[in-house]
Amino acid sequence: MGKHLIASAAVLLLFAPLVGAQVDVPQKRPPMVEKKVADLEKEVAILRKEIGYLKLPPVPDQLTLCDQAIPLSDEDVREDFEREFFQLAENKGLLTILVKRYGKFFSVVSEELNRADMPSDLIYLAITESYLNPRAVSKANAGGIWQFVKDTAKREGLSVSDTVDERYSVTRSTKTALAYLKKLHDEFGDWFIAMAAYNAGEIRLREAIANQNTTDFFDLYLPEETERYVFRIAAVKEIIGNPGKYGLPIERNDYYRPYEVTEVTLELDRETATAQLAQAMDLPYKAFRQYNLHLRKYRLPRGTYHLYVPTEKKETFLKNIRNCPGVTLQ
Repeated sequence: MGKHLIASAAVLLLFAPLVGAQVDVPQKRPPMVEKKVADLEKEVAILRKEIGYLKLPPVPDQLTLCDQAIPLSDEDVREDFEREFFQLAENKGLLTILVKRYGKFFSVVSEELNRADMPSDLIYLAITESYLNPRAVSKANAGGIWQFVKDTAKREGLSVSDTVDERYSVTRSTKTALAYLKKLHDEFGDWFIAMAAYNAGEIRLREAIANQNTTDFFDLYLPEETERYVFRIAAVKEIIGNPGKYGLPIERNDYYRPYEVTEVTLELDRETATAQLAQAMDLPYKAFRQYNLHLRKYRLPRGTYHLYVPTEKKETFLKNIRNCPGVTLQ
């Protein structure tokens, strides 16, 4: 298919200069000829674009991640990076979605990063983990945009039960993931190793450093998935951070609707249907659940719960919830 496309393009491009050229013919061409010329010009334009898609994007000469340089001059490092970079770069459909989702979740993640005084590049770790899909579940049953497994989530302070699973709360899981990454960085003193530990576990990284006598990530022998993980984050940063450079001319108004919510705390004195809460928000149930994925049951037992209300529905919810029996705003 690619060879046929290039051959067709070559023929058309060869004759393209003749399309519309000044030749010794009557000034006004017959309508049929005009139509054929116009069709050829359109086909040439389309083929030029398609040929552009076939070209491999250039690998950057310099690259940093979390303000640390990636030594692309090292042949082994460059090979490892190119493996992730080219595989990602060829999937324009996926990249288009990721750029749009980046715009959707950028504010909520960047606000937490700024509050914690942590590198803004850590948003690319979340993209690598889950493609910024809050409903993502891995084969190992890791969940949410930061892909916590249950044990780690509980250990780091998230509520995980049959009724509430905060791994699927965008705001709560983001705060917890960043706190966990900060703890890893405080221990290892290096963002590459902190990210590797996030993927493989801090115990495995401690063991690798102790037995290999190095704290340089690029000299550590680690599980292949963990080594690839850091390079994948770097590739995601390079492409998603420079979409126009890689053939993704996506404007800000093309981004998905920004994720903007207000957190409210409710005290339920009795079992309450989540549909009642959705009604108070004046939202269809599906939309309510998309903002409150952490609520796992149709009916919530008495207790305290955190809810997320779309910003534009805040006043409506605060007004309506007062009329819900057994529900108290905290």
